[in-house]
Amino acid sequence: MANEFDIFNVSVKDLDTGERPSEGRSDLYTPKPDQGQDGTYRSLIRFLPNAKNPRKPFERKYVYWLEDREGNGFFADSPSTVGEKCPVQDMFFKLRNSESAVDKKMSEGLKRREVFYALVQIIKDPQNRDLEGQVKIMKFGYKIKTKIDEELNPQFDEPTQVFDPFEGKNFELVISKKGGFPNYDSSKFHGNKSPMTINGEAVNDSDESRKAILELLGTAPDLSTWGYKSWDDVIRGKVMNVLSQFTSPGDSIANITAPKPASVNTIKTEAAATKATTETKTTTAEPIKGEEKKDDFDDFINGLDL
Repeated sequence: MANEFDIFNVSVKDLDTGERPSEGRSDLYTPKPDQGQDGTYRSLIRFLPNAKNPRKPFERKYVYWLEDREGNGFFADSPSTVGEKCPVQDMFFKLRNSESAVDKKMSEGLKRREVFYALVQIIKDPQNRDLEGQVKIMKFGYKIKTKIDEELNPQFDEPTQVFDPFEGKNFELVISKKGGFPNYDSSKFHGNKSPMTINGEAVNDSDESRKAILELLGTAPDLSTWGYKSWDDVIRGKVMNVLSQFTSPGDSIANITAPKPASVNTIKTEAAATKATTETKTTTAEPIKGEEKKDDFDDFINGLDL
């Protein structure tokens, strides 16, 4: 429960302005294979509990890496993370299901990725000794998440609550490169359960150790800042700008941007109006090239209830 007197003790740094954290900020633990010996990064880490929400030890979301016409890239969280309609996902499936090979190829730029964020304590890191003992947030994907799930719900052995400070397991992080991308296949949890260490000393289930653990976690970055963030006007504008690139190639795009079929009465009315226009030979200006496609795209976006 929040302190009722907090309104009198809120500094500038305390304010939550809703800003998105940068992917490059120092809260993240970002080991890369090129930083390790012979192209392989090795370290020993420990997944930690989330003191602010113990039942939620990691944040999960779907993200996109999108690029505009000028090649400027940015991250955007997918509304599908929280079960909401996502225009990027809709466009992806329209392109992917198209009969056009060009459309299918273009859909690759709209793939979403499932990512996770968790608190980790860096126990040993020969590449960056200064990080040892620190608590950071590590971003990881499906491969490491699967290894965590195998400990939480093993097929044969007893389950291990890997986030537990007393009965968890250390994790050997091994990052190599395969096909030009980071590979985590060789990463693994230690076989035996063990307590975490603070300043080189193993903790135990005592008041003193519990206090030390809470103090350590109290200095940890806020994990919730890496959770799903709904689009603000800036991100929404960037996303719509990127999607506008996909309105020209392939027949499938014309299909998804075409207005909904008019009712029979509307068709008759439009037909009569067209006939009257033809008979009177009324001259109208031709639409500017590309204008019709822009209008179609706007209709498509407006129908997504953003």
